[in-house]
Amino acid sequence: MNFRCPAFVFVLALALSTTGVGQERIRNAAAGIELTPPAGWHETSLAQVQANRENVRMADADLQHAIQTRSALPLIVFTKYIEPHEGLNPSLQVTLRAALRGTPTDLLSTALEPMRRAFPDFRLVSPVHPTEVSGWPGAAMEATYTLRSKAGGAFPVRSRMWLVPRGQLMFLIGMSGSATGADVADAEFKAALDSIVIQK
Repeated sequence: MNFRCPAFVFVLALALSTTGVGQERIRNAAAGIELTPPAGWHETSLAQVQANRENVRMADADLQHAIQTRSALPLIVFTKYIEPHEGLNPSLQVTLRAALRGTPTDLLSTALEPMRRAFPDFRLVSPVHPTEVSGWPGAAMEATYTLRSKAGGAFPVRSRMWLVPRGQLMFLIGMSGSATGADVADAEFKAALDSIVIQK
């Protein structure tokens, strides 16, 4: 089966280079965020992000079209394997959006509604709850769903998301891997989350 699908497709509903074992910190000075990606993971180009959006098949055709044509591109994307990669590729991404009115938990809960339409088996493993990222109040959740390809592949996914408002902007931080097995990537994701610094 020839199908390439990073798990970062989850976050979309709301520079290609490779790195060695000793991972350096990634900074986006304009956005005011920095983090240390998991060791050995690979930065992914925006062209590859768009290519992978077009390989996904969702239950809601209108949402699929919107993701492919109007969804914001991420500031930072790292994947465990070099793209193109056959199968599910664990991924980390950060997207910056204009802030909306409401609490972080309300905003994240609202953002999940399109996901329920896109993925019929979408299920919250950890419900939306208040949290902090780099000292900023935010919201977090964890969910599972099955990602399907246009070629007919089916991949169980476990995704984590954090929404962190900062002034007139808000960060969406998504980390997704396989639902089971070596590519769940829990330890890598925890270390990456703990490394995030969001500037004032």
